[in-house]
Amino acid sequence: MKRVNLIILTCCVIATICVSCTDNVLNLDDPGSPNSATFFETESQLEVGLAGVYESLIYDVGGTGPTFPQVLDHSTDLAFNRGNVAGTAEATQGGLSSTSGLPNNFWNRFYTGIQRANNLLGNMEKAQAVTNQTRYSEIRGEALFLRALFYSYLTELYGDIPFRKEAASSLNDLVIPKTSKAEIVTAILADLEEASGILPQTASARGRASANAANALIARIALHNGDYTLAASKAQTVMNSGLTLYPDYEALFSQDVMQANGNQENILDISFTEGTQVHGLSVRQGSRFGGWCQFVPVQQTVDSYETINGLPIDEDPAFDPVNPFDDRDPRLKATIAVPGEVWCEHIIQQHSDSIATWEVIAGVRTNRVMNLNSANPGGLKKTDPISGVEYTTGGSNRFTSFTGYFWKKFSDEPALTGEKGLWAGAADHPIYIIRLAEMYITYAEAKIEAGNIDTSVLDAINAVRERAYNGSGVAYPAITTMDQGELRKIVRRERKVEFANEGLRLFDIRRWGIADKVMNGKAIGGPANGFSKIGGDLGLVPDIDEDGHVTYPGAPIEPRKELGDLNYRDLETRVFNPARDYLWPIPQAEIDATEGVVEQNPNY
Repeated sequence: MKRVNLIILTCCVIATICVSCTDNVLNLDDPGSPNSATFFETESQLEVGLAGVYESLIYDVGGTGPTFPQVLDHSTDLAFNRGNVAGTAEATQGGLSSTSGLPNNFWNRFYTGIQRANNLLGNMEKAQAVTNQTRYSEIRGEALFLRALFYSYLTELYGDIPFRKEAASSLNDLVIPKTSKAEIVTAILADLEEASGILPQTASARGRASANAANALIARIALHNGDYTLAASKAQTVMNSGLTLYPDYEALFSQDVMQANGNQENILDISFTEGTQVHGLSVRQGSRFGGWCQFVPVQQTVDSYETINGLPIDEDPAFDPVNPFDDRDPRLKATIAVPGEVWCEHIIQQHSDSIATWEVIAGVRTNRVMNLNSANPGGLKKTDPISGVEYTTGGSNRFTSFTGYFWKKFSDEPALTGEKGLWAGAADHPIYIIRLAEMYITYAEAKIEAGNIDTSVLDAINAVRERAYNGSGVAYPAITTMDQGELRKIVRRERKVEFANEGLRLFDIRRWGIADKVMNGKAIGGPANGFSKIGGDLGLVPDIDEDGHVTYPGAPIEPRKELGDLNYRDLETRVFNPARDYLWPIPQAEIDATEGVVEQNPNY
């Protein structure tokens, strides 16, 4: 038998990772490789083993790579990836294969976590007599939860997969065929039920599993698999658990709030540790004044946010296509930095003649700084008409992006501006995996799909919308309709904008059966010189259908030029084959190592 990178069960090591008692946050440093035959004999060793399971949530251990939820979202219609970071361009352009890095990395990472969990669960009895019994049960509950979490992602990404709940004890154990997704879902839901009965209702430390996290994951898995009764029930359990929505949507994604142990909306996150276990999401999302401008939202995402009248922009006669960022759902500017506003202490300028832009400190314009548009190549000499300073272009494309927009969400603004004195590529702020708002929208969607529509559905949707408008000075547009079709459209819009850049979009467009629609065609960036032509001269407003899919009939769209112009930017052509791309390919190394016992997904 070939032994080529068999990922499923060859990892019989547990990362030696300590749990900090000083900051009440999971600490993820010092990975090592203890052997299970001589390990798991004390409570502290169980904690080390458990921390190794948590560590498998980190996509790029010890590196400057992005975090996995954001990698998933940049494999969808929400965003554009300049430079094919993590290989998502192969997914968006229909080029995934069994040797592609994207599906291989997720497979490897999550199966490593499963093996670590199995190893811990299978050996922890050796330490039971010397471990506090309450803590012993909690460790088991956390391991059960994490294993279920890993399997939930794997089944959504690949469908039927090899399934094991015990660590491999011999080479013969390494080769197992696929188990159906339905069977795996049944098993992990049972594990999560057990975990919810063991774990404390709220996490003992930020980054740890809890009963709320277990119930929330049950609700998510049930929704993804069409069990709407279970999804609604478990979502309601979490909603009634005493947690609260954080009152300020934009601040919810600031570093201070994300790192606060008292953040009642945070059900589960990936935690990091300054200087030891960090991530590079901020530097990937930041402008060229402090980052690399690789992960950026597209025009279709910007146009998905409603007006303050609670209508899609193509249905509201008050929408101004010349000034398209005015009078919009506050989540737009809380999530995305748009042209003309100040972000990271600079005015975002997209005009090709904006050779420089203003640095803005404490609301005051201070210095003019080079700001060449992303359409400009290097080696050109440009004179700023305001300051008279001549700049030589270097392709640095400072405070612009290839789409015209930046993600504010999960970007560490103080690091990007240099205020923290730390490089933005070594960020330590956590990344949400599950938060309370998802339970409100899950509850509403499950009840809508089950045809069990009552006022509690409206209350759940409106709670999320009301929080979005809190502090904006504008009354939120409450949902009042009880029509199933209209509510379905509203919930799909809500999920798209509320959870943009949080890693849920890929699974949504797959389960709704719309991926082949939204992932075919052009990904579009904003016009380099503003909307005077498209919105003014042409009077064009995009079309938004019942699934929230945005299209631009009759609009001028072209690749970026040396100098920016008034047309939408053609970023890339998206390709999605419905006979293949609703699942990712199984890594070829896995198929080779099992000599075909693990079968490839269709049409790869």
